[in-house]
Amino acid sequence: MITIKDIAKRVGVSPSTVSKALNNRSDVSPETRAKILEVAQELNFTPHAFGKALKKKTSENIGVLFCRDLHSLSSNPFYSRVLEGIEAELALNNYNLILQIVTESTKDELPKMVRERQVDGLLLVGTFVDSYLERIFQEDLRIVLVDPKKPSYRYSQVLIDNEHGAFQATKYLIDRGHRQIGFISGDLSRMSFQQRYNGYLKALQASGIEVNENWVRTGGLENGYDHVKALLSTEKVTAIFSANDINAIYGYKAINDLGLRIPEDISVIGFDDIDLAKISTPPLTTMRVYKEELGSIAVRTLLRMLQTGDTRPVTTIVPTRLIERDSVRALDPSFEKPITKENEE
Repeated sequence: MITIKDIAKRVGVSPSTVSKALNNRSDVSPETRAKILEVAQELNFTPHAFGKALKKKTSENIGVLFCRDLHSLSSNPFYSRVLEGIEAELALNNYNLILQIVTESTKDELPKMVRERQVDGLLLVGTFVDSYLERIFQEDLRIVLVDPKKPSYRYSQVLIDNEHGAFQATKYLIDRGHRQIGFISGDLSRMSFQQRYNGYLKALQASGIEVNENWVRTGGLENGYDHVKALLSTEKVTAIFSANDINAIYGYKAINDLGLRIPEDISVIGFDDIDLAKISTPPLTTMRVYKEELGSIAVRTLLRMLQTGDTRPVTTIVPTRLIERDSVRALDPSFEKPITKENEE
């Protein structure tokens, strides 16, 4: 069986240089790399994914790095749908998907698919720590960020129209007569939650409603129960805008435990439109995020970069849509819900 040492002996370089060349490392001269690839092809050397790459200059693999904090990908109703969009778009374009879960225990390690250049490009999905992103960025791969923790000006990214969607959600409550509107969310250090908070503030200010910091409860990804219970135990709000559906649905239990009813005593609106929103009791009014489209757009952006060689960063913002269900009550008796297709699913 042909080994890296055989190629090194034939070319007259060290085995480590051969390995670097096969991994497309930048510290090998173009002339040496070309000679190594030529000899490797002559000797029919095909370890792992390199055989295909040597012949076609591409692996036809796309890597997806998903940052998992405390919850598995399969149990995350938002990102599992994003992954479905990624899978479908890659299959449509005859590319393979290699998925790597990054956890607290592995966040300092580069995945094998990156170290061995088994992929043509990377999609980074979720909220990675800055130090890990910097390590990935140094690998000279085409990269697209999907719903990142912070905005990027160096790499292409696909974002949700968080601020405007949150503005619409809050304005929806205001238009129905609510003036005491609470806000709950995860940690505001995450860009999506901060943007949704900004949209909430702007809607209040645009309607001349004084912002009350006591109406705001943030922190933790799934602390909706605690947030809502603490809020309703001390403040007289008539409605709550939750920056994600999971917190809203956990908040449902807190409202029930306090002996209150939705929407008779307290109205609730969410953000994301996960599947649970439809079957909660009552069904949750929310802002729909087109999750599969996030993944699909990210793939199309990455493939365009690979096919054209254009590395200029592109930011794509995916709009949201209000989905009206049964969790919001109009306090203004003169308000009449219009019967339009916008109210239908």
